[in-house]
Amino acid sequence: MKSKPEKRLVIVGVLAFIGVIILTMMVVLGYTAFFAWLEASGGSPILTVWEVRGELPENVSVIHLTEKDFEQHPALDSAIRGDNRYPGPWYPDGVLDKRTIGNVPVTYLEREVLIESFGPDVEAQNRPYVEYDGAYYYSLTLIP
Repeated sequence: MKSKPEKRLVIVGVLAFIGVIILTMMVVLGYTAFFAWLEASGGSPILTVWEVRGELPENVSVIHLTEKDFEQHPALDSAIRGDNRYPGPWYPDGVLDKRTIGNVPVTYLEREVLIESFGPDVEAQNRPYVEYDGAYYYSLTLIP
């Protein structure tokens, strides 16, 4: 038979183990709730497409858009040649002139797919250009 202090020690150990499990679950739940709230409260990411003209830098990658690309990425289609196309004025930016072509709200999943397919987001300095119908573009996906 176990003595009274040994029983207390076992009970305290079991309660401590249960406490650690509950604390871990609360921390995970708290972080999950916080990041879900943060993502939902900030609004949707925005795909912004810029048109550029001039001499493209050497060693830059150019992706030639096809109809299949537009079918797979309707937000890109909408910004370049659809309802959300509204070209702004040209202004110089070093060697290239550029202008905004369009903005489209996208989901976070679409944002990730667009970044992987057509270039990095705002923080990156070296982005690929896309070409369609003789014009060159680049895209940025911004989180409000």
